[in-house]
Amino acid sequence: MGVDARQAASQTVNFLRSLAERQYDRVWTPDFLHLSPEVQGFAVFHRGGLVLVYGAVSPEDPARWVFRMACVAGADVPDISGAMAWANIRNRLAEAGRYYCVVKADQSACHVVFALDVRSPLLDDVTAPGAQAVRELLHFSLAVCVHNAVADFRDLASYLPARPLAPTEIDAWTLFAGTQD
Repeated sequence: MGVDARQAASQTVNFLRSLAERQYDRVWTPDFLHLSPEVQGFAVFHRGGLVLVYGAVSPEDPARWVFRMACVAGADVPDISGAMAWANIRNRLAEAGRYYCVVKADQSACHVVFALDVRSPLLDDVTAPGAQAVRELLHFSLAVCVHNAVADFRDLASYLPARPLAPTEIDAWTLFAGTQD
């Protein structure tokens, strides 16, 4: 893993975590993130919505990394085709990010995930004086994900049976596993 990519990921995660800790109900680092040195991040639980924020260095190119924020609109949705239709409609309305369904191995249900990747050369140093625009983008993106974690669940659950994610290690892991490309 490239030192520069790891440092950039760390700075970005630390910057956004400091904002999250001032604004949201609960912010913590799930245990599984401590076990993965190529991934740095934290989880936010606010008003019933769980968001995972992380930076991951590419195994193929240690100088490249991605910064992702993700939430689940609904977990354990038994109507997979209905969930896919809901996600497709949301994707047509979304200006940024994407909705998709992660189907369980036994195909009994799926999780409807929203993921937002933030890519910018300015992410290499969010603390730089000229990076104010990217700091504002990160702040806004986190607010969007926190909002989506709550509002999307309400909308999806009004159409299909689903459960929200809880502020637990297992649900944070479910979210992380569902956002790996």
